[in-house]
Parts: sequence; C-alpha cells; structure tokens
Amino acid sequence: MDGSEPDRQDEPRLTEVLFGDRLELSFRPVRAPVREPRAKLGGQPVWLDAPAWPMSRALAEPMCFVGQFPIPGSGGRIAYLFVTDDPDGTLPTFEPEGGENALLVQPNGRIPDFLTIADAATGPSLWRRGANWDDHVPVELHVDVAELDPAQERALEAEIAAQEAEIAGLALEIPETDVLSPRSYVGGKPCFWQPEIVLEPPWRFFFQLDGAEGWDDDPYALNFGGGTGYAYLSADGVEGRFYWDCV
Repeated sequence: MDGSEPDRQDEPRLTEVLFGDRLELSFRPVRAPVREPRAKLGGQPVWLDAPAWPMSRALAEPMCFVGQFPIPGSGGRIAYLFVTDDPDGTLPTFEPEGGENALLVQPNGRIPDFLTIADAATGPSLWRRGANWDDHVPVELHVDVAELDPAQERALEAEIAAQEAEIAGLALEIPETDVLSPRSYVGGKPCFWQPEIVLEPPWRFFFQLDGAEGWDDDPYALNFGGGTGYAYLSADGVEGRFYWDCV
C-alpha cells in the first residue's frame, strides 16, 4: 500500500479484536498528519488526557514516540508506545521496567512509578533512514489490519505451539514450511524469539511490533536487535508494559 490509496479507518476492526482473533498489522504513509485518536505509527501523540511524555532514565531526555493503538473493548482508550532512541543498542530498551520504554494508557490510565513523566505535548518521534544511513527522516504511518492467510495462521500457530512446549520442558518440532508468518499483529497469542515468559498473567498480550533498520523497504527504524517488541496490558486495562526480544 502507498500514500496514493484512499485513507481507510481500520480502527473499528482493531478495537473488535477483544484480545481474541489475530489481525496482521501493516503500515503506509499518511497524506496529512493524523489529529484524531486513531491507530498510527509516528507523528505526534493525540492525547486524550493531559500530555504525559516519558523520559529516558539513562539520558534524562524525552523518549521517542513510536505510535498509538486503540485498546480493544475499552470504550475508547488509547495505548501510547514510547521507546528511547538508541540506535547503537547500548541501553536496556528491552526491559519492561527499565525506564527506557513506556506503554501509557489514556484516558484515566495508571502511570507506573518507575517512569519519569514530563508535561510536553510533542517530542521526538519515529523515523526511518534517508539517502544516507545516518539520516533520520520522520515518518507518520496509518495502521491497517487484516486477517491472516490460513497458511500463515497455521504456520504461526505451529511455531507458538513449539515454543509453549519448550517452555513446558517438552520437545515439539516445528513443521517445515516456506510460509513467512507476520511478526506484527494484534490479538491472539504472541510469537516469541526466545522460549520464555517475560510477563506473566494477569498481564494480557495486546500486540507485537517487528523491529526494523529503517532502510530499503522498511517503513520505520526500531532497534529491537533484529527481533520483535511485545505490548501487554494490566487486567484492568489502564496500565501497560512493553519489552522486546530477539534471537
């Protein structure tokens, strides 16, 4: 998809997920800045309460705004994802409570006490690389959702089943397949790179977002060590956690 296609609003489908059916996430450039509380990556947050910009614990600078996501079954709440911009990978952006990422909920969300918050309404946001590797070009992207192809769904479920077996101390081979399963999706079960559970219930899996170098056809740059980021919500849906995992 590209910016020449008409803007679509897939958020109604996204908010009907209710942590059940899995929907693939894809991204395309916006024609104009998004000012409504809709799902998007990049740009600036559309706040539903007073602005609450998280600060990097190590750098004492504003984190990078990654995107905003309507929360299923919440009556209109939004989860805002921030990650410290750390292209060299020297900070613990992978830790769910390391102070280098944040998943904040509005309205009437609960801010965890390990975060430092500023009242800035705008700040650094998602980017991709330009003509040169070190160029940082801001991006703003629509989030489209779609059902997975049945073959993709089967391959993904087989991979998840093998992970669950390994976590339980059992052996289960993943069937060989040429099907490439998506790594960015909302709902269903998460697909990890490492066979371990980082966030136990009552935390509930919300979505996962693949990292990227921001080069060639990558729509954005997110340094997750070549892996994937995972977003979770508390049982009451008013507090979030995020971490990433890689091989």
